[in-house]
Amino acid sequence: MKTTIMSTLLLTACAVSQAGLQPMDEAEMSATHGAGIAVALDDFAYLMAPTSYLEQVGTTPANACTGSGTVASNLDCWRRGDLRWYGSNLSSAVNVAGAGLHWDDTTTCNPGASAMNCPRGGQIADFSPFDNPYLMRAWSPEGMDYQGAPVNGNPNSPTKTIYEYLAPTSQPDYLLSFWGEIEAGATRDPSTQALTVGTGLANGGGLLKSQTIIRGNAAGSIFRMFRFTETGASPRYGETFAMLYHSYLQGDFRFSVAQHDDDNNPNTPSPFATDVIGQAPRFGNDEGLHFRNVEAFLPLGQLYYQALVLNAVGTSGNFSLELTQMPNNSTVYSRYYGLNDGDDLGYETARLALANLGQPCAANDQNCLDYRSSHGHIRYGDWYPGASAGRNSIDDTDDGIFFRACVDCAPFNAYAARSLVIDKRGPTYSRQRTQNYNCDTGNAGNCTVDTVNGGPVIAQSIGDYTRTFPTKNVNLGDARMEGLLINRFELISCQAGGC
Repeated sequence: MKTTIMSTLLLTACAVSQAGLQPMDEAEMSATHGAGIAVALDDFAYLMAPTSYLEQVGTTPANACTGSGTVASNLDCWRRGDLRWYGSNLSSAVNVAGAGLHWDDTTTCNPGASAMNCPRGGQIADFSPFDNPYLMRAWSPEGMDYQGAPVNGNPNSPTKTIYEYLAPTSQPDYLLSFWGEIEAGATRDPSTQALTVGTGLANGGGLLKSQTIIRGNAAGSIFRMFRFTETGASPRYGETFAMLYHSYLQGDFRFSVAQHDDDNNPNTPSPFATDVIGQAPRFGNDEGLHFRNVEAFLPLGQLYYQALVLNAVGTSGNFSLELTQMPNNSTVYSRYYGLNDGDDLGYETARLALANLGQPCAANDQNCLDYRSSHGHIRYGDWYPGASAGRNSIDDTDDGIFFRACVDCAPFNAYAARSLVIDKRGPTYSRQRTQNYNCDTGNAGNCTVDTVNGGPVIAQSIGDYTRTFPTKNVNLGDARMEGLLINRFELISCQAGGC
């Protein structure tokens, strides 16, 4: 579907919205069949201009800095902070040289071995094809209310209806990218003055430019709107407008700050690097912090007993977004925790969930279904105990979490001061970086003992304990968080000193 068609669709929707639509009550909504509206998007792309931005403007803090450099008026003080996000982009993942663009929107780029060097691509073919589209629908799924009573237990007589937005079940990888600025010390009035007026650089502050590139997709994500179900004499939330969002993300992530230097000489300016506010730079290839083979599932809310709710904070326009607290009701939290029968503490439930990772729930295993609906996970890299994938090498750039120098940069020293051997007799005997062992690890008692110093420390030179490794890539390994359960959280948007 071309952009012109999408524009026509949006204009049509705007025209319809002015045609006197009437609200539906619960009975009318419950009568809907749930087929929904399919949104099929072929050859789709969303690209803001590289200099278009969203901005969060700070205010002058208490104990503000008034000087610059190493003077008393620039010590133990604060500066106003402004954040800007430029050129937000949703476009095709770039796999071949010349198919993508740098932030100037004119210079072609080479995606490189990591395929993460091009921030802007083209149109996404089959972003949501006709046979696997985005879906919007109203229907009445089963759930549990805040008091633990079943909701819509009888499909022939539903009592609650929701609006639901479903992402496709599978998608090609695409790019989500933007570049940004963190400015400290600005004094301009954002409502009347340009970005170049009263800059932080001119007031003793500073400026940092960065880029964020995500290559992946959000297939399987779910967003729902419904009426919350808390009742009673003095409810905390009440039967208010409620939302839930189950976020599925998979792909690769890169965050970098080094700008491109055409001759690798810090003493000569590069035509592609800039510290001018609002001017898009070209960032260096490959450099930065990378997360490869990321898979994240974050469930925020459950039908109909936990939800995201909005609320006002004060009278100055501040607001909160809260994931409601789990009710102190055994029927509700037993479903929320998804505990296996007889497992009051949850250890065995968690163990089996890991052991059966990737396997479908058994038929009619409601505990398994409840657990996987409410427990999230975040996985960086594809290695875990018992898996076929091997561990990452110290300079691996194909998996896990790693730092990478720019293409033309010299190697840097990766450093780790860590114990190399753990003595089976306990921490008292474990090797420190300044100690050398001469123990037979196959025999618990066969260690050469230094009679002067005692313990299994050999009277010899300390040796090389700096453990430095010159490299242009250093892999930190894989990381996994399983069984992620969020009982309650609240985000509050406040002016400085306003909450």
